[in-house]
Amino acid sequence: MLMPPVFPLMKKSARLCLAAGTLAALFLTPLAQGRTWTSLQGKKLEAEFIRMDGQKAVLKRSGGQTVSIPLSLLSREDRDFIAEQEKGGALPSNTADNYHLPWPRTIKCPDNFKVETVKEEPGEYIYETPHFRFICDARLGTGMIKRLGLLFEATHLANKTLPIGNSPAHDDSAKFPAYLYEKFSTYLENGGREGTAGIFLGTTRPGDRGRILVPFDSLGVKTMGSTYVIDRDKDASTLIHELTHQLMSSQAKQASWFCEGSAEYMGMTPYAGGRFNFGANRSHIVSRVTEYGKKNTGGRALGNDIEAPGLEAYMNMPYSRFTEENPNLNYGLAALMAYYFYHMDGKGDARRIKNYMKAIQSGTSEKEAQKLLLDGRSYEELAREIEQKWRKAGVKIRFRSSS
Repeated sequence: MLMPPVFPLMKKSARLCLAAGTLAALFLTPLAQGRTWTSLQGKKLEAEFIRMDGQKAVLKRSGGQTVSIPLSLLSREDRDFIAEQEKGGALPSNTADNYHLPWPRTIKCPDNFKVETVKEEPGEYIYETPHFRFICDARLGTGMIKRLGLLFEATHLANKTLPIGNSPAHDDSAKFPAYLYEKFSTYLENGGREGTAGIFLGTTRPGDRGRILVPFDSLGVKTMGSTYVIDRDKDASTLIHELTHQLMSSQAKQASWFCEGSAEYMGMTPYAGGRFNFGANRSHIVSRVTEYGKKNTGGRALGNDIEAPGLEAYMNMPYSRFTEENPNLNYGLAALMAYYFYHMDGKGDARRIKNYMKAIQSGTSEKEAQKLLLDGRSYEELAREIEQKWRKAGVKIRFRSSS
């Protein structure tokens, strides 16, 4: 099996010069309330420590403005303070601060990003886009990677933009590794599974990104003579689902229903040419859960009358049971649950799911965080509300009684 490469840090000399100038300007502004921070040049700034974002400290001034300052430009005392905060687990690292933003109708990824060729040798071809490193066992070239990379970069942007704070802690100078295999048999030999179009192999240590494995066929890459071409009609939903797992914060993976529901939500949202259309995804989600998708491209085919487990038992189902005992039902129901909390619950402003995400990102247990979703309701009352909202949308869900 090819092992994930060691990712070199990007050159920072030019960036540091610019950052130093920016930092000096920040420390010359009027002081705000909070801890006093000192630059290597002796300039001072008062602000609250929010979190670490890679190798940068994110600080918040009294007016609400956040600033990101490279650790290398802070005093040793400041760096020691941050180390103690991180060591004690007092603050989550690199948690997205986007809860205040509205839910987007569409997200479009620009296609003007650059592709860098890192290595092209028989058996191993490595290319990089802004957020991904592609390790291939056949030469695709930068042009093909540019077209394939748009799906990856768009999925990265979409997951980062959705205002639920669901992004992993990472150093922005590193990349998310994606292993692409010309033959399905090689994909299987390296950890893929029969019946899958791609797979995410989870993290093994803090800061690890895990690996996503994908056979060429799942990318719509096929041979034509001696060259590769892209089948533009290839459905990308499974790949988007697996990519979402790779791009998800570790805290968000503790609950099966949310981990898989958020990935199903992304995979079932209409995508084309770097654009996700969230404003039109409900009918697509319903189609893929109840039938076989809008263009018969695959779905859970649960029908419009779904008998579901008791809600409390379902929301606390161990991952092994979730994936092994009627997984088609569990995954389809998870997609409906994610959509409910994102768009139907309460005033439709995702307030409760945002509070839930803030809690689990700060280390709250899943059981305690669920109380924020219930918000004074019992599981039976919440189940009835979910049933009522989806019945109006044409889907009948019947949760079993917990008694």
